[in-house]
Amino acid sequence: MGDLRSTGFTGVASRDGCDRPTAVLDGDGGRWRACGGPGRETHLKLSFTSRSVFYAFSAVQAVSAIAAGTAVSLAASTDAPSSRPVSSHRTVDRAKEESERDEAERNYWRGVQYLEGHGVAKDYAAAALFYRKAAEAGYARAQYDLAYLYENGLGVERDLNRAAAWYRKAADQGGAEAQNNLGTLYATGQGVPRNDREAARWYRLAADQGDLEGITNLAMMHHQGRGVERDLVRAFQLFRRAAEQGSAVAQHNLALMFANGEAVARDYVWAYAWADLAAAEISGCVELRDRIGREMRADQLARARALAVRNREEVARKAEASKW
Repeated sequence: MGDLRSTGFTGVASRDGCDRPTAVLDGDGGRWRACGGPGRETHLKLSFTSRSVFYAFSAVQAVSAIAAGTAVSLAASTDAPSSRPVSSHRTVDRAKEESERDEAERNYWRGVQYLEGHGVAKDYAAAALFYRKAAEAGYARAQYDLAYLYENGLGVERDLNRAAAWYRKAADQGGAEAQNNLGTLYATGQGVPRNDREAARWYRLAADQGDLEGITNLAMMHHQGRGVERDLVRAFQLFRRAAEQGSAVAQHNLALMFANGEAVARDYVWAYAWADLAAAEISGCVELRDRIGREMRADQLARARALAVRNREEVARKAEASKW
């Protein structure tokens, strides 16, 4: 098959990843050039579907609560009766804080209602309005969603500077997805000056919380030596960690590292197994898998296919366990 060292590593948002040459980030609008050639560029961004991890309740439950005029509380109160008198000022201040938090939460879920079209016509502008109210009150999930709307020009004029500002507010409150997306803005120089060190720092914070895109992006930084020391072993470890949790992009890149013998001995059996798993989501991986397969003996191919089945079952098991 030959060496695949020139093969392109896939960015998080690329869903047509393949084994054609991929340029590193350059000044061309701060974009990843996926799979080579003009007209095939994609932002290294989260897909919109990934945003649903913020939901502690289903949208239907949230809308029902909104309709009833109640707040959607994420945690029950665990306050025990105080053993000593509490200042009336303290009580009033606390009641005010709780009221403001509940109002922010209601506004957030109203935004969700309009964004998803639950019980109302889908309306991005209305969603942005309610998200902004909640975001200005410090509600981190609304800050993230408002940033996403600004980044993609949904219901508001596209404004990457504002997107970066709101992502930062949510990231500073510990939002892993916001940390990852802010890292990507730094990596691509969109809305903020390009800064690989800052990008790696935010990716690391997201990865430390188990965010799959954050883990994969941090692995990319280590693989390319951007913002961090180039470390193929660390890149391999991170790609494998994300791949085992279901990231198709990480599975694709892990397959390439096995095929190229980067950080590990070249192993076409493992390369085929991971490429086969990634092919379910990234169509270009079918070509990569088949190229690897053509270099293998029949007994190796049989082992690789069995390993792919085992990998798929293990990833599904971990995905199911993570729900609980």
